[in-house]
Amino acid sequence: MIHFQAHGKLLLSAEYIVMHGATALAVPLKKGQSLEIKHTESNLIFSWKAYFNNKLWFEADYDSATLKILDTSDRDMALGLKNLLEACIELMPSFQESLFRKDATTRLDFSPDYGFGSSSTLISLLAEWAEVNPLDLHFMVSEGSGYDVACALADGPISYKLRDTLPQYRHIPFRPSFHENIWFAWLGRKQATEKHLREVAPRIKPGFETIYKFSELTRAMIEARTLDEFRKVMDAHEDELSKILGMEKISSSFRSLPGSMKSLGAWGGDFVMIATEADRETLRKYLEENGIQILYSYKELVYEKDNV
Repeated sequence: MIHFQAHGKLLLSAEYIVMHGATALAVPLKKGQSLEIKHTESNLIFSWKAYFNNKLWFEADYDSATLKILDTSDRDMALGLKNLLEACIELMPSFQESLFRKDATTRLDFSPDYGFGSSSTLISLLAEWAEVNPLDLHFMVSEGSGYDVACALADGPISYKLRDTLPQYRHIPFRPSFHENIWFAWLGRKQATEKHLREVAPRIKPGFETIYKFSELTRAMIEARTLDEFRKVMDAHEDELSKILGMEKISSSFRSLPGSMKSLGAWGGDFVMIATEADRETLRKYLEENGIQILYSYKELVYEKDNV
């Protein structure tokens, strides 16, 4: 049996603008997705099963030679997986042979609704199995920046940018002394990121000054030494992006929050980051009163190899 593991992700800064060359801050998560490859006796059918909370949430059978979909619980997902497998074969033709006498099983550590990267972790896992560059695979099948795929195999927080459309990233020492005051909460709405990006793309045409401004906000977020400094960067980031998107800040819906709140990734869904001096119980009670049930601390969620 072959086993692979990939980390989920959260983008803390420069959402949207990272697509245009701004430097972004992203963190890999302790929660992720695994892939197991098992040998079978069947040379004709390649079977794929996906589990979350030990419950089957997707399955598909393919013709091993042609990748024709023979049976599936979700045809759209099966087609997406087929495209990924075909892209792997295009990058590494010998990978086709790996589908004979093999079955694949994935297991998600997080809900597919969370926006933690069920797609990016899958790309990373398949790239590792096929022995191809995960970012090469990503850019064959996706229009996103690729930061999420970079996070999938990262050992800790990274800075990420596209320079002349080519990805550049490096691991950075980001573990604020006030990390116990940083929280992540799920708004309860799944955001279809690529569809959303296509809808807002016409509004986002940043010039050099805007790209530089967001890169500087990322730098300031990384270098913040106090909770107050960090909150000011969060608030400034939200103000600037709100103007560009023509959308209300998420904090507008939580005006009495005892702290600062920032959208993560595509605005309007998924997770938010909260920086506050309030303790967990006070914050949890406030969020529950406002319809938010899922809350993680920085330590519970962010993966750092040296602080597992």
